[in-house]
Amino acid sequence: MSILALTLRFALAIVLAVAAFAKARDFDAFTRTVGILPWRRGISAIAAGVVAIEAALAVLLAVGVLPSVVALATLALFAAFAVVSLWAVRHELHVNCNCFGKSERELGRESLVTSLLLGAAALVYFALLQVAEPSLSLGELPLAIGLGVGAVLAGRWAFTMRDLVAIVRQRRALDRDLRQTAGGLAR
Repeated sequence: MSILALTLRFALAIVLAVAAFAKARDFDAFTRTVGILPWRRGISAIAAGVVAIEAALAVLLAVGVLPSVVALATLALFAAFAVVSLWAVRHELHVNCNCFGKSERELGRESLVTSLLLGAAALVYFALLQVAEPSLSLGELPLAIGLGVGAVLAGRWAFTMRDLVAIVRQRRALDRDLRQTAGGLAR
């Protein structure tokens, strides 16, 4: 069970590190996203705070400092993201999420699902910590990091699967139309 906890720990650390880096890299775009909040003052400070919190949690998760506290803080962050996403859905706002840097994905249902799934991962990690705090030996570090990276990539693949299926369906329909057109021209 400790390998699952370590996998979740490193997966969450990777997700938060990538998110913080992407937001910092395109800070203006993320600030525009934060600008949808109902108050107009301190938007840049809020955006900087989110980046700093994500980066700090990523480091603390990776290092393993105060694991239960950090797991709860991570859960709280994802819950806050879910609340903002739900708020955007309810108010029918159309703004790019910029959750992982510049993207075409809008803040809303998809970011809500992502936040809830990441929150669930943080909750499971916290629950596993309550059973037994996993220890990490130097020899297990590559495995735990590799499994964390694998979990992040599998999650990313799962999120893009819907788009991939749509592309394949569109390609098949196009091929079918081309065959029918070519068959009609051959007659």
